Parts: sequence; structure tokens; C-alpha cells
Amino acid sequence: MPDDEPTGHYPPASRRTYFAEERTLLAWWRTGIAAAAVALGVGGLVPHLSGLPRTRFLALGAGYGALALFFVIGGTIRAARSHRALARDTYADLPIGVVVVVAVYLSVLVVLTIVALL
Repeated sequence: MPDDEPTGHYPPASRRTYFAEERTLLAWWRTGIAAAAVALGVGGLVPHLSGLPRTRFLALGAGYGALALFFVIGGTIRAARSHRALARDTYADLPIGVVVVVAVYLSVLVVLTIVALL
């Protein structure tokens, strides 16, 4: 088996690996905070400053708020899975389905936000 293919068993995790995992959790949380800020901006500030109908921006703000919750809650769940896997000297991959769903959801939100501003 080539060296670049995973074998399912990894060397014991070092403190550096656990610290990296903690930094990753903080990155998930920072992204959630950023999405919450966008939710407040799109849902509250943009309609107030632009004079455009507020309803569509409230819906978009709620969409970004849901994204923020996903990053905070999903990131915490992901960190717990990763921590358990590190303790077992294995790896917990992020399912590709989650990546695809979040990418599509975020893409739709961005497009709808642009359309709402036109």
C-alpha cells in the first residue's frame, strides 16, 4: 500500500494536534459569529439604510442566522467527534454531504442577497 493512503490507524496524537483541534473549533465559532454579524447587517441594517422592503431582508437575515447556528453547533459537534477520534488514534472525516449542503446553502444565500439588493 502506498504511503499516502490512509490505513485507518494513525500515530498517537501529540499535544500540538490537540491544540490544533482546539484552534479549529475556535475557527468554527468565529465563522458563526461572522455569520451572525451578517445576519444582523442584512436583516436589520441594510433595509434601514436602503429604504428597500424589509420583509425580504428579514428572511435573508434569518437564513444567515441559521447558518451562524450551524457553524457554532455543528463546529462543536465536529470538535467532539475529532477529539474522540484523536483519543482512539483515528481520524473523523467531515462527511462530503455536509460540505456540499453547506456550500449550496451558502451559495443560495449569497445569490439571494445580491438579488434582494437589485
